Amino acid sequence: MVILLVDGDAETRSAWAVLLRTHGHEVMEASTADEAVRWAQEAAAIHLLITEVILDSGTIGFDLSDAIRERLPAMRTLYTTRYDIAAYEAELAGQTLVPPKATVAEFLAAVEKAGGGTAEKVAQAILTSPVLAAGTTLGHYQVVSCLYTEAEAETYHAIQYTVQRHVALVLLRPHLLDNETVVKEFKDRERVKASISHPRIAPLYEAGEAGGLLYYTREMPMGRSLEQVLAAGEHFNEKVLVDVLYRIADAMSYAVERGYGYRPLAMRDVYVDEESQASIVNVFRPATANPRDQAVDVMALLTLIAPLATHGKARGLLHDLSEKPYDWAGFYTRMDDIRHEMSERSLIRLAEVEDIAVSQPASRQWLIWVAAVGILGLVAWLGGLTGKELQSFKAIVRQEMVEIPAGSFIYQKAQHPNLKAFWISKYEVTIAQYAEFLQALAANPKAFDDPNQPASKTSHTPPDWEAYYAAASADGLFNKEHISLNSPVCRVDYWDAVAYAKWKHQRLPTEKEWEKAARGTEGNLFPWGNAPSAGAANLGNDYAASGKGGQEDGYNLWAPVDQLEGDVSPFGVVGMAGNVQEWTSTWAPHPELVDQVPVLCGGHFGLKSSPEILTSRHFAANPEEATLARGFRTASDESPTGVAAAPQKPKKRKAK
Repeated sequence: MVILLVDGDAETRSAWAVLLRTHGHEVMEASTADEAVRWAQEAAAIHLLITEVILDSGTIGFDLSDAIRERLPAMRTLYTTRYDIAAYEAELAGQTLVPPKATVAEFLAAVEKAGGGTAEKVAQAILTSPVLAAGTTLGHYQVVSCLYTEAEAETYHAIQYTVQRHVALVLLRPHLLDNETVVKEFKDRERVKASISHPRIAPLYEAGEAGGLLYYTREMPMGRSLEQVLAAGEHFNEKVLVDVLYRIADAMSYAVERGYGYRPLAMRDVYVDEESQASIVNVFRPATANPRDQAVDVMALLTLIAPLATHGKARGLLHDLSEKPYDWAGFYTRMDDIRHEMSERSLIRLAEVEDIAVSQPASRQWLIWVAAVGILGLVAWLGGLTGKELQSFKAIVRQEMVEIPAGSFIYQKAQHPNLKAFWISKYEVTIAQYAEFLQALAANPKAFDDPNQPASKTSHTPPDWEAYYAAASADGLFNKEHISLNSPVCRVDYWDAVAYAKWKHQRLPTEKEWEKAARGTEGNLFPWGNAPSAGAANLGNDYAASGKGGQEDGYNLWAPVDQLEGDVSPFGVVGMAGNVQEWTSTWAPHPELVDQVPVLCGGHFGLKSSPEILTSRHFAANPEEATLARGFRTASDESPTGVAAAPQKPKKRKAK
């Protein structure tokens, strides 16, 4: 049913609108009578008007209903009220009224009653019945099923049979083809949708015309819609909720900041895949003279997702977010902050360093940062203390390179490619090593940039570097987790890793090189062999977002790169199954997106162990994505100079 909802109270209006959308209705929202009339002038159909008896503008709901019926005589009306309406008893005779402070059940019952009537239901069934039956061919698309119908358009699941690609096909309803205004608006929306490029917004593939029908096709998002998740009786915990809201906010703020208009999100517009990665349908359209109230729409999103957040922490999070009005940019920033603080792939922003008095008065805090800068100068010196330890400092891990001999090996499951000899870092790049790189960049920050690095990438300093570097330098705590200069550097994106390798006169390993170094020539399932070994690698079997994990392998987050005694490959390369995931130089098509992105290899402290831990291909959304669970190591075609050479064949370790 197409419903025009008019209510001057934004919170009430948003709550009712979300409820109606979750029950399959198409809802247009208006806060005033004038705005409602504008909607009515443009709408192809309105089945039900829900309006206050007395609007804030002083307009009477009966007058608004009469005005709209002049254009849409079949429309029915449901009245709501927040005031004493005893004076309108005569006008309300025979009308349907929502009781003040109605429950959800009472509201839905009133909607059903007001929208009832055999003639109207028959007319509505005719209007909303799908035009295209399953199996129908339109252009080079074949219809699979109708997903949903709206007043102006129908959306189908279809297959582009020339390339066997699943798509969503949006068809302009045939009875509107003679309406020049509607056709123009449909095509204007096509152009807007085609101009948007964002990894979390389903792109438009093609706009077409066949058999006199107008349509366009767009990406069929991965995963399930919020409608489907709710129907399955599933719910979001706090971490999943944060990830979903963050990605929705990212997409919405991206489009709004570029001047696009949009329609409100419905549950069927948001999709979540198996890894809790959210994406949205392309709801964007040309901007209008009266832009939407973003704070109201953010609140509507929180209300929309509330039925999926039933657990205590998730519900508490929604309550906290609803306490403050956000536009989309502000909401994105807030979700980014929360995400940095708490999830499995969180990018933590706030440091809690027990050994550094960060809570001291501002007049003394400068001493902390002076000390941190001083440590930068010590890093290189300490790196030269081979095998030594000072009373106040642990020995700094130096870079060592392992030679991987030429020859064939088992790649993935059955391939046997030949690779020439190469060298690869024995350990993942550490915080101390990366600090030297940043110090070298001080004179010329772009000296080692890759030619393909985007102009928007202006620094190789990871987010919050000062905070977590200070904690590592003190061998202290970062977000209640131990961190040291020998911990792997993290929150580095692909371009950071490439620049570091270039500074070292090296490069990133290819995916095949990485896998050979990790699995040996026989294609081990794990670096140590083919049998699982609990605690051998720093993986996520014992990860706990609360910070109390690590019972199995000894570490909840990062481990010092030289302390992973079980996670050693046949060539003596350390930490390839776990600790942090690693960038490679290999690019491949993203399985869910249009773009090619660098391939990531290996597991990390938040990823559970599996026999595919060394062969699974992982993909970031883009080369600029950086997380706490992602780092890298380097490779070289030539025998490295200026670094220690590690032995090729360490002592064999028995699986635990």
